[in-house]
Amino acid sequence: MNLKPNCFVLFLVAIFFLMGNCTNYSTTASVQAPPTLISITNNGNSNFTIKVRAQNPEFIFQGYRLYQAATESLAQNPTDTNLGTDCILAQAAIVQPVEYTFEVDPSTNANTVGVSCRIFATLTPGSYISMRTLGLAVNLQNSTSSYRVSLPSNALIVP
Repeated sequence: MNLKPNCFVLFLVAIFFLMGNCTNYSTTASVQAPPTLISITNNGNSNFTIKVRAQNPEFIFQGYRLYQAATESLAQNPTDTNLGTDCILAQAAIVQPVEYTFEVDPSTNANTVGVSCRIFATLTPGSYISMRTLGLAVNLQNSTSSYRVSLPSNALIVP
């Protein structure tokens, strides 16, 4: 009698049983680390380059949201955190801090070589910008999902 196939079937039954009866999951949302803005450069023609240092080790990481306002406080703490401009990055298992290069441009041109993501927005010189990390939030009770934003980054003045 060969016990290996029987043990494998028993193992699968145990896994399905445990998965079906598991009710101990966390309802606390995961907290994403905010990015650090390093610099912003005006490239001309309403085109800006932003250097960002960030660490995004979690699988729920989706990208970043850029905010612009007249004051540093409003850029970091907008009245509605859904009103920023998103940059969704390709999923990657990043554990170490990474330096990203973002291009902010209102045109629909393709990314410049070396740019991590293009943010389709218009920045106003003299205004302030900040960013937040986007994480995927899934509500298991009603099967909906949305983005959850991190705390704000530092703010920079648009040159």
